[in-house]
Amino acid sequence: MNNRLPPKLVSKAISAIVGLAILTSLMPVQAEVKINLPNLGKGPGRRVPGGSRGVNCVAKNQFLTALVPISNIGLTTIANPTLYFYIPENKAPEVELVLQDENDQEIYKQKYKHSGNAGVVGVSLPANTLAKGQKYRWNFSIICNTQDRSVDKLVQGTIQRIDNPQLMSKLEKASPQERLNLYAEAGIWQDTLDTLAQLRYSRPQDSVLKADWVSLLTTEGVKLDSQVAQAPLVKEQNVLQPINQTSEISTPQ
Repeated sequence: MNNRLPPKLVSKAISAIVGLAILTSLMPVQAEVKINLPNLGKGPGRRVPGGSRGVNCVAKNQFLTALVPISNIGLTTIANPTLYFYIPENKAPEVELVLQDENDQEIYKQKYKHSGNAGVVGVSLPANTLAKGQKYRWNFSIICNTQDRSVDKLVQGTIQRIDNPQLMSKLEKASPQERLNLYAEAGIWQDTLDTLAQLRYSRPQDSVLKADWVSLLTTEGVKLDSQVAQAPLVKEQNVLQPINQTSEISTPQ
């Protein structure tokens, strides 16, 4: 007995499958991460540099941008968080990260040679840098002229390490995706962003993670522009080369 389907029926089935695949690929991917940002007021600093003068080593219509909420304040639960920046295409000899405590005392400084290529990069702080309950001010600069720092492209913001034992207990046995959702629900910006970045590094072709990333950066309370949200996410070691090894302090846990 011949159980083969008629050629016309087979052709229609294949066409239907192909059509469904095309339709699915064209459907927008729904973001799944929703962050509940707390009302922290407005911190000092700015996410994008002010008007420039003098030497400009940055590509036209591109701007150094800190990946922080509109408040300029990011919360973290860890002592050595990663700060994220969109670094535009540039010809700068150096970029620099400086961290100060609440008394304006400099506790960490590191200069880097940047590759010059545009992209979002995470800059990691060393171990045991932030103490629980403390606020810190960071400055990140593109140094166009090492002899005249007044023409730096500078962004500034605040990071605060909080103590949340209930959240930390939930995180202990959570998967990376579960950790992402827990951080987002708790409104912990810095840890939400870094967890999502690490997931994207591990699965660069995952369209859902990319949609989550764009949604997170453009959500209410953040509203970064599309150039930043759509920019490539690159690893620190691929674009930043430390120029000098600075001293690090030991901070109480």
